[in-house]
Amino acid sequence: MVKQTSRIAYNEHRKNGKASSQRMRIYEYIKKVKQPITRKQIEIGMDIEINAVCGRVNELLRYGAIEIAFKDKCPITRKKVEFLKVKGSKIDRKVC
Repeated sequence: MVKQTSRIAYNEHRKNGKASSQRMRIYEYIKKVKQPITRKQIEIGMDIEINAVCGRVNELLRYGAIEIAFKDKCPITRKKVEFLKVKGSKIDRKVC
């Protein structure tokens, strides 16, 4: 269940335009990386708190701008996670 303080903070975040700005920056970052990327990698690469990354990524997924490329072990956390990519991009697996 979402707490009232979380709802208030989220609505303020949306009102001041910061959410849409972060959403576009995250989208451009995923596009620039040119390989599937995890939320944790976005957090570290962009220096944005994980809660903000997750919120904006969920919005981008809902809008259809990005998609889940595959699920695999995160190179940072070692947990099974979703790797994300820009929708329609041809990259399906991380190239190492």
